[in-house]
Amino acid sequence: MADASPFEARGDLVDGRLVLPERPDGELVAVDPGDTRETLGAFPFAAESAERAVAAARRAFPAWRDSDPAARAAALLRFREALRAEQETFAGLIAREVGKPLWEARTEVGAMLQKFDITLGAGLDGVAERSFDLGGGQTGRWRANARGVFGVIGPFNFPGHLMHGHVVPALATGNCVVVKPSEKTPAVAQLYAELCQRAGFPAGVANVVQGDATIGAGIAAHPALDGVLFTGSYAAGRRILEATLDQPWKIVALELGGKNGVLVCADADLDAAANAIAFGACVTAGQRCSSTSRIFAERAVADALAERLVKLFRGIAIGHSSDPGAFMGPVINRAARARHGELLAWAKADAAEVLVAGGPADGPRPGHYVRPSLHRLRVTSRASRYQSEEHFVPDAFLVAVDSVEAGLAELEGSDFGLCASIFTRARATYERAARTVRVGCLNWNSPTVGASSKLPFGGLKRSGNDRPAGVTSTLYTTIAQANLEVPEPGPAARYPGFPSLS
Repeated sequence: MADASPFEARGDLVDGRLVLPERPDGELVAVDPGDTRETLGAFPFAAESAERAVAAARRAFPAWRDSDPAARAAALLRFREALRAEQETFAGLIAREVGKPLWEARTEVGAMLQKFDITLGAGLDGVAERSFDLGGGQTGRWRANARGVFGVIGPFNFPGHLMHGHVVPALATGNCVVVKPSEKTPAVAQLYAELCQRAGFPAGVANVVQGDATIGAGIAAHPALDGVLFTGSYAAGRRILEATLDQPWKIVALELGGKNGVLVCADADLDAAANAIAFGACVTAGQRCSSTSRIFAERAVADALAERLVKLFRGIAIGHSSDPGAFMGPVINRAARARHGELLAWAKADAAEVLVAGGPADGPRPGHYVRPSLHRLRVTSRASRYQSEEHFVPDAFLVAVDSVEAGLAELEGSDFGLCASIFTRARATYERAARTVRVGCLNWNSPTVGASSKLPFGGLKRSGNDRPAGVTSTLYTTIAQANLEVPEPGPAARYPGFPSLS
């Protein structure tokens, strides 16, 4: 790796070998969204590579399933060490292709490294075999079996961590994988493939292929797969469900978008709330499924909260990923930058008061830069595109509410159900929110962003189909099998009307 350019295509990982497509269907172009003056590299892809990867994974599955769990763990630990050796290079690629500052990219790689230990510890503990004495000489056993071959389709915003969060538990529990990383980050995908190969998995166990959305759709619908693990938009997740309707054997785990809300109660620490809200709205340029976009505050503190938020939103430092003083980089592409401008028009149509103008802006280099925007609304409407859709840019709106109950109703009043936060000094208020707001992640005096892999992570409603990742990802990578065991059969039970052999 030291002598090769990270933006040079060296092939898909298929059946243990890095192979460039013989007949490419197209190519993915690596670009720096923070400096669009030149392209960084081109990576060919082909549907044929994905087909060969699926076939290789199917061949490899029986032996990997039946292998000693200690051998699987050893291979994953080799993978961990391969990533650790290249963690700075990997972080640099994430920063360059996504545009996020290097400090943030480093935290992503850190989360990837932690995923190995969490999975091999608490993750496997959650699906450990259990047995029970059922009486009468009968034992009940609950075991978790590998499902087979998974297709893993990753997003651009965390191009390493989010797909990796599916790959590690799938492999640890005896499954094989065909991974299709984001088409927006092909250099990250290339290095991930090389690290998988360096780990020394048996041929066909871990496969990584480049591809656009068409390749991803083909993998999701492939009849030889036993599951699809997807992170991305609601629209793409819906298409996957449609494509797999006639494949009832296939498990589909969807981690989709969010329209995440925060409730600030009158007793809250306003400085802490404002910092958490601004961080949650602006980190990763608002391109997290957990980003904060809806803010509700009790009327007594709404003005004071607004003043703090204005100061923070205006003070966000924008810069290139290489700038050590930058908090926020660009959005991913021209379309995302244009969407920020479009939603500002939608906010105006809702008669929103502009607190911080934001939107498309000049950056330090030619690129897809925006500045955070903040609005205040008098009324809410689920019919509003501005208020109800996920935008994936750094924008949020503030609404004053008359009570905690009204605020909780607003948090719940979304078609999405990923994350919410409540700021209050009263544990009882927080506990009420945890019971009544239907989201997968409910935080107390903490941002909507920043989930821990030691906890479940997933959403309800349009945010997912209740198959949370994080530490519980081993639950969907396995099949829960029940066994009734009678090692030494005794005399047969007698039932009225049932004949006897004696």
